[in-house]
Amino acid sequence: MRTKIFFSFMVIISLALLSNILFERLIMRDFYEYVQSTQEDHIYQLLASVEGSYKKGTWDKKLLSEALHWGMMLGYDSYVVDAAERRILSSKEVFSTLPENMVRRMKSLFELPEGQGEYQWYPLFVSGEYVGKVYLRPLKRLGNVPLKESIFRNRGREFLLISFLIAGGGSLFLAIVFTIFLSMPLRRLTEAATRVSKGDFSTKVNLRHRFKRLYRVLSCEDEIDRLTDSFNYMVEALKREDDLRRHLTSNIAHELRTPLTIIRGNIEALEDGVIDNPQEALKVIKAEVMRIVSLVEGIEDITRAEASFFKRGEPEEVELKEFISSTVEGMKSLFVEKGLYLKTTGKPLKVKTYPEKLQIVLKNLISNAYKFTDKGGVTVSWGRLKRGGYFISVSDTGRGISEEEAKKIFERFYKDKTSTGRGLGLSIVKELVEVMGGRITFQSQPAKGATFIIEFSG
Repeated sequence: MRTKIFFSFMVIISLALLSNILFERLIMRDFYEYVQSTQEDHIYQLLASVEGSYKKGTWDKKLLSEALHWGMMLGYDSYVVDAAERRILSSKEVFSTLPENMVRRMKSLFELPEGQGEYQWYPLFVSGEYVGKVYLRPLKRLGNVPLKESIFRNRGREFLLISFLIAGGGSLFLAIVFTIFLSMPLRRLTEAATRVSKGDFSTKVNLRHRFKRLYRVLSCEDEIDRLTDSFNYMVEALKREDDLRRHLTSNIAHELRTPLTIIRGNIEALEDGVIDNPQEALKVIKAEVMRIVSLVEGIEDITRAEASFFKRGEPEEVELKEFISSTVEGMKSLFVEKGLYLKTTGKPLKVKTYPEKLQIVLKNLISNAYKFTDKGGVTVSWGRLKRGGYFISVSDTGRGISEEEAKKIFERFYKDKTSTGRGLGLSIVKELVEVMGGRITFQSQPAKGATFIIEFSG
């Protein structure tokens, strides 16, 4: 992963270097083309001026002198020949006739009177007739013009070099930072996955953001954050499943041993004929079989609850009053048969929750209240919390919870001596509430009932 990211940034740096080189070449080419086109314009202007000094088949020396003088001002050393290659006039001759103040001015611009390099000639035509040639070569420029051109070229190269150093150096820095930033959480995930594969379900990956709260407020969570959350959720699910398997195996062995021993003893007694009343023996066998069936049903309850735990899902917006009312409505007949009431109280309230999990929680709490209530009934209420979020409470008028029971009430398979249940309902409720991001508490007074309160922050 690190190598791939680093290589990707190296490719970006290489492309930045290539683009800078191409840009520099294009800029310099455009500059040289501009300078060349300007020189060509000057040459054609000079040719036109020289041709303008040829009138009526002869050269006007005054006009030609002005043309060559102007050519010197444009930066050219020149001379003119006629059609027979006889020299007519040169810029050197013109220069020797100039006033002293003009010579001084021109010498501040050019190195006079000689030019540099080879002469190039250009034909002269007047009314389609070939009248001679003009020979040109550049004068060496002095002063600020060549310096400015040199500065432009150098500054252009410096700018491109600096821009490349900034872009390339920045890309290199980002390559290192992002390589570390992206690879470290992935490496931690890989190490954690390795530990989990060896059976260590206590593993949890923490991204350790220095500004975690700001990070979440600004919604900066990316795919790695979501992958980490999902990984932690998966490990927690596997841990619960592993704990369930260990605990369940131990409890099943314990719970099955007694009824199976009783069943075997009664069957053997029936076979040996030592039981005078076979019907009583069959009743005992039937009762123990029902205990086993109840245990199997308890295992099914755990399976359903764990299946809901593994399905993380996304919270949905529900109308809490309608949701609770529909859940309660399906359980009212049980309460009516027992002579109890089951009522709800609360205002319409829209919340975000996990409907499937919340329904299991509510049914378990109401069923638990039903078992331990002999008169009166159960009330389900809900509302907003002052600090934000919402609560759901299930209150009964049953026998309440003793201090000794309060310490173990949420443990799996725990049940008191009078209970006919399986000892699973409240443990399933607690686990699912925690999975949903909430917490569950209870209040109770012996012989006056109990109230279970679930609070959610969202």
